[in-house]
Amino acid sequence: MAQTAASTCEICTGGPGEYYCQQCDQLFCGGCKLSHLRMKISKNHTFLSGPNINKEEKLFCTEHEEIFFFYCNDCDTPVCRICSVEKHSRHLMTDLTKSTEKLKFELVKNIESKVTISKLNLDKIEKETKAYSEEVKAVIRTITEEGNYWKKLIDQKVEDFVKIVHDKEQKAVQTMSALTKVYCGVFESCQEWGKKIKEMEPIADVLLLKKLKKIKTDVDSIELKQVPERSSVSYKNKKPSGTEIDSLFGDLQFKEGKELMEKNENQQNTRRPRKMQKMYKYVCFNCGYKPVLTNEPITSMNGECINSYCFGYKKSVWHDLIKDA
Repeated sequence: MAQTAASTCEICTGGPGEYYCQQCDQLFCGGCKLSHLRMKISKNHTFLSGPNINKEEKLFCTEHEEIFFFYCNDCDTPVCRICSVEKHSRHLMTDLTKSTEKLKFELVKNIESKVTISKLNLDKIEKETKAYSEEVKAVIRTITEEGNYWKKLIDQKVEDFVKIVHDKEQKAVQTMSALTKVYCGVFESCQEWGKKIKEMEPIADVLLLKKLKKIKTDVDSIELKQVPERSSVSYKNKKPSGTEIDSLFGDLQFKEGKELMEKNENQQNTRRPRKMQKMYKYVCFNCGYKPVLTNEPITSMNGECINSYCFGYKKSVWHDLIKDA
């Protein structure tokens, strides 16, 4: 049970028992604690204070009422001098204080190492997350730009098709209108000649013959051509397959991230830096599209540029920007 500040010093019985000697199992006030540590026999004693005081935790061998001086590594337990001879004589024994200090040192070092690694990993996670978010934004922007590019081409193609149809229609209508005027004229002339012939019936045959010959000459001068077949137009739908649509766009690739924490801490502590990998960077001469990084030299890259705005324009010539990156 933890001791409260109301406990009194067990030495002078006047001051508050604020300090607990682990070796003597007694409460001390501040003055008695200083006197206790000045004595040669107790100068190495250790004290607890505040909420750490718990007298129920016995620091003595319950069998021999002796202070623990040693630590048995084989049994993993502190032992007194009598137990070290009677029960642990052939065991590996070390000084209790030194064993405690060694364990404390190793534990603190291990914790500090984990704290350092955790900070590095947190910093790496933050940077990698930010970098990945920027990559996502860039990919979405590129896909959107590429989609808008193809939308613009399709809209332009639709506009061109519609214009061609309208132009052809206007030309065909003009041709039909011209033919309509010609045949309307012929029709009106024939009606007029028929009317004149009826009006000539009372005329003598000699005069009628002469007039009819004149009308015949005019009628014969008109040559009726066959009306040409009308113009026609049609459009055959061509539904592209999914593969053809996919070919208009670039390749979307994902790379799964590796674990930041090594499964074996010993391997993590003994890792050696890998040799710098040789890299090559190339850029398209046509459009200056963002450089392409590769760990293999490109001896022949004459295909079309991966940039959607340069795609299909002409064969791209790739220029080596750097040889080591």
